[in-house]
Amino acid sequence: MGQVTIFEDAEALSHAAASFFVQASHRALERNGHFSVALSGGPTPKRFYELLADERYWRAVPWDRTHLFWGDDRAVGPEHEHSNYRLAHEAFIRHVPLPEANVHRVRGELGAAAAAEDYSQELVNFFGGDTPPAMDLAIMGIGDDGHTASLFSGSEALAATDYVMPVFDPPAAPRVDRVTLTFPAFAAAHTALFLVTEENKRDVLAGVLNGDPQYPASRFQAQRVIWYAGQAVAG
Repeated sequence: MGQVTIFEDAEALSHAAASFFVQASHRALERNGHFSVALSGGPTPKRFYELLADERYWRAVPWDRTHLFWGDDRAVGPEHEHSNYRLAHEAFIRHVPLPEANVHRVRGELGAAAAAEDYSQELVNFFGGDTPPAMDLAIMGIGDDGHTASLFSGSEALAATDYVMPVFDPPAAPRVDRVTLTFPAFAAAHTALFLVTEENKRDVLAGVLNGDPQYPASRFQAQRVIWYAGQAVAG
């Protein structure tokens, strides 16, 4: 399931993630001339996002050639409290010189089904329609039930061949419809960086890393998978 690095606490992990983001941006520019990133939501990446707005990091990122996408988001408007876009926007996007055209959010206000179609077209417009949406970096996390993005146990999205799927009535709070990238989309990513800090996910993390099939995240693949875990969750 990839390389695992353990950090003393969430703050150290967040700084390491910010440094990794900077390094990944420059490697991506050398590889293809732009840096495409799929962001995640939830509380875990918030501090990492805040650090991207810190001068020591944001000045090192080629924002004019950076394009932000989302691994998943809820079917709500961009200013809604449950919006993953809102989390990232408030934490760092509004503080860095990122062109508005480089932000490719899920338009959740359309409703999950229409937003999934709209987001699929957004990916085609950027990556082309003949190949998977090969993100340079996907920021990932896992839920306490072992889901990642909005790929939940028992969901039709787990077996999807489309790159984007709507998820209705997900088994997680808040029970708001969602839009998610699927396993085939993530499999095309150059690098996936998982961030896990919460102690209550210790058993889940162990199960995912050991390939326990009850956890959807154990099925996750990308060209390169890296795990950053806090000492509390790693045990």
